[in-house]
Amino acid sequence: MQVNKPNLFKHSTLTQEQFLKDYWHKKPLLLKEVFTNKQLAFLPNKKELIDLSCNQDIQSRIVIKNSETDYEVEVGPFVKEDFNELNNFIWNLLVSDIDKWQPESRQLLNYFDFIRNWVFDDIMISTGSIGGTVGPHTDHYDVFLIQVCGQRQWQFGHNKIYNPDLLNDVELKLLDKFEADENYTLKPGDVLYLPPEVAHYGIATSDDCITCSIGMRTPSTSELLTSFVDGLAEKLSENDRFEEPQFHQHPAIGEITQQDIEKVKKILIENISINDLSHWFGKYLSSYRNIFHEFNQYNQPDDIKDKNNLCLNPFSKACYYTNKGETTLFINGDAYQCSLNLAQLVCNDKELTSDNLENLNDNDMTVVKSLFENGAIEKKSVN
Repeated sequence: MQVNKPNLFKHSTLTQEQFLKDYWHKKPLLLKEVFTNKQLAFLPNKKELIDLSCNQDIQSRIVIKNSETDYEVEVGPFVKEDFNELNNFIWNLLVSDIDKWQPESRQLLNYFDFIRNWVFDDIMISTGSIGGTVGPHTDHYDVFLIQVCGQRQWQFGHNKIYNPDLLNDVELKLLDKFEADENYTLKPGDVLYLPPEVAHYGIATSDDCITCSIGMRTPSTSELLTSFVDGLAEKLSENDRFEEPQFHQHPAIGEITQQDIEKVKKILIENISINDLSHWFGKYLSSYRNIFHEFNQYNQPDDIKDKNNLCLNPFSKACYYTNKGETTLFINGDAYQCSLNLAQLVCNDKELTSDNLENLNDNDMTVVKSLFENGAIEKKSVN
């Protein structure tokens, strides 16, 4: 057992197993005093967040609240002067993908290693003025809200709301009517977990308020089906066409028969195999909402067995699938046959040390070299 292993439930009567069984995807949970100030000190402060929002590559936005039914959204990148003009407004800045632009923030993810890594979306951090908010809303994803500095009041419901009525003429998807079941003000170190579709409304109650959001997102059914069918269609020839069934008596003009439906069903089933499905799903998950190819700088060919350990590029997304003793590592939409050991090292966000590299077989070493050269893994920086 790892000594002092990060544990989200250290001060709770709940265990990780109980959380997954009773709360995960199901209902909200408040956890008090999970983190100390020291454990969150590596996260950016208010000034650093403003600096990040001025970077043209980083996704950021400012939400200005004029009234309960009037919100404006400004999209970054911003300039420092923009924030001087906000002094007389109620505003909230949100900066996305902190885990990619400040990789040290990924330390937080060690507290969530009981959840599979491929549902992780990003770390987003918000700050702003007293009263800063994005309004009452629901999300399609699970979120852990960590209070880093200051205080934020959260009102939230217990039940999931599907297809809620929304405010008209507002760029944000805000609830027309919001009724809270609970009201709690998060203090530094507190964590609030909210499952998808649960209504919530967060309002900063101090000027130094900084809230960190750990977002966990799974693809929608429509996204899955669209990707799978598109991928399947790319492999098929134009010569593969629907052929009408043989009829004893030809159907009436315009009629679709049960035999036609059965023929279509047979075509769909025959073109789906477990191997194809697992291969597509792994490639899809490792590329879902992934911005690796937009920002990655490929590594130059180099000797990777030297002074620096290797680690997963913060922009990379990885998962693996094992069947009948064979393991496929999926990373950034590509697939590699490798050992289970290598797949787990990469997916668990562990370092590949020189000892690890020495113990890899030839095929694994070839995979590592390929991942290094295309930038999926990189040398860990030495501070």
